Amino acid sequence: MAAASRVLAVRDELGQLGILTKHFFERLFRNDIVDFEDQMKARLAAVLAILAAIVGWSSYFLVFFKYEFSPDANISWQDKNYVFLLVMILFGIATLIEWEMLFPDRRDFVNLTPLPVRLRTLFAAKLASFVAFIGLFSVAMNSLSSVSFALFLAQWRSSSVVFLARHVLAHLVSAFAACFSVFFACVFVNFLVMALLPPALYRRVSTLVRFVLIGLLVFLLLAVLVEPGSLSGAVRSLAKLKDHGSPLFFRLPSLWFVGLYEVLLGSEDPAFTALSRTAGRALGLSFAAFGLACALSYVRHFRRTLESAKRGRPLGRFREGVAGLVQRLVLRSPEERAVGMFFSRTIRSNPKHRTVLANGLAVGAAMVILSIVASRRSLQSLDPANAYFLAQSLLVVFVLLIGLRAVVDIPVALESNWVFRVTESAARSRYVTGLKKAIFVFWILPLVALIFLAHLWLWKAAGAAARHAIFCLAVAGLGIEALFYRYRKIPFASTHVPGKLQLQTRGVPYLFGLFALLAALSGLEKSLLGHPVRFWAFLATAAALGAFSELKSARFLKDNPLIYEEEPEPAMIGFPEDA
Repeated sequence: MAAASRVLAVRDELGQLGILTKHFFERLFRNDIVDFEDQMKARLAAVLAILAAIVGWSSYFLVFFKYEFSPDANISWQDKNYVFLLVMILFGIATLIEWEMLFPDRRDFVNLTPLPVRLRTLFAAKLASFVAFIGLFSVAMNSLSSVSFALFLAQWRSSSVVFLARHVLAHLVSAFAACFSVFFACVFVNFLVMALLPPALYRRVSTLVRFVLIGLLVFLLLAVLVEPGSLSGAVRSLAKLKDHGSPLFFRLPSLWFVGLYEVLLGSEDPAFTALSRTAGRALGLSFAAFGLACALSYVRHFRRTLESAKRGRPLGRFREGVAGLVQRLVLRSPEERAVGMFFSRTIRSNPKHRTVLANGLAVGAAMVILSIVASRRSLQSLDPANAYFLAQSLLVVFVLLIGLRAVVDIPVALESNWVFRVTESAARSRYVTGLKKAIFVFWILPLVALIFLAHLWLWKAAGAAARHAIFCLAVAGLGIEALFYRYRKIPFASTHVPGKLQLQTRGVPYLFGLFALLAALSGLEKSLLGHPVRFWAFLATAAALGAFSELKSARFLKDNPLIYEEEPEPAMIGFPEDA
């Protein structure tokens, strides 16, 4: 009887493990943006296909011209290192995007703690979901590249199908180990910040840490993909460091797993053997990071089982006072103040929307840094005559505007929907005007002030820096009018149907359109900065265009009601009946 009860207990625990693993795995992909299962699967398939194509094509072009007609002369490890570096960067970005979903949140903790579920089952399910997540992305990214390396390298060592399969398996296992270590390195950073900081400060600092990490990884990714030739010197340096047995050779993480790759293929090179041992230690530390993160997560939620009231902080009260004064000066009507204050306070208090904006700005900052590094080697050449440099400020402005336009459609407080419905006035255009004013005052003005200070430091000319900042301000104003033209929603308080942008098919045209617009605007600014009369004429034209757009939107909203419940496009569209 005792043995039978133990068998039943084990079977029940395995059943719980399967259910929780599926739950945690789906939580890694289900969020407020992708809320439906079919949309989750479609977007996940698109992302995995893109990652497979990026790594697969990079691997194919690396190995085809080198090893199709000549055998490997003990240099293929350099190409493997390039691919593994690319894979680790991509997976690091994917992990940071899921930063908030890495461990059970407070809702999971409150819901699961009263249930008869053992703590070990909970943590085992979370680990299993992580392994499934890592395995899914790892196989997708390395499926094509593993076949490319195996086909072009294994042919010179053996014609056996078994050896070919061993080559593919060695590639996949090593790549999985690399992704596993990257994943738990990000987990450790997240929960180290959590352990060191109080919850209120942790939310702000974690956003900043993720912004820096995503910016760094995107910069490295663009450097690897856009300018791989710039890495040729570093690759040659790695070969020299290996020949001389330098300790620096063993400091690059991607090389640890390349060493594991070579050992799995039968290499007896002492350098690769040492690198493979380092990879093993990295995997061990990854498991330790998982255990520590689990403990920190459990303790954090255990201490916060009961919701505690927020205490007012002097700095927060001062900021609220300043914001209230600015809003009273800028947002003149009650409708403008209602939407403007609701937008400002919601986006400041909601971590989801701050995260989306931080991720977008990190990508924009990385693109700016890469453009500057790739185009100019010294800061002295970054003068007002360089249209390419002028475009970088506009890029950051547009990234911020596009991010804000995207997040205002994501609902946060649908329960406030009815408040705006019952108090809606006939002056519907004021609701949208309040939103545009809040974006301009609280987001665009601080960003343009930073742009002015940065260019004042670079150019040492207050006049040129001021004109550049004013130009960015005018373009931002027109951008706000264009992005919110005929906008008919209350931000954060209206339902949203995801997928309308269709980025899977329109993302590339959007990107090329943005680059074309940046090139045109930077060329225009270059021609205006040296001619004050033309510059002021442009400002007058921009003001007239903005006023005309505002008037057209107001007339449109006068005849069309605000949208509180967005409906998906109908599955079937009928033809109009004949009269």
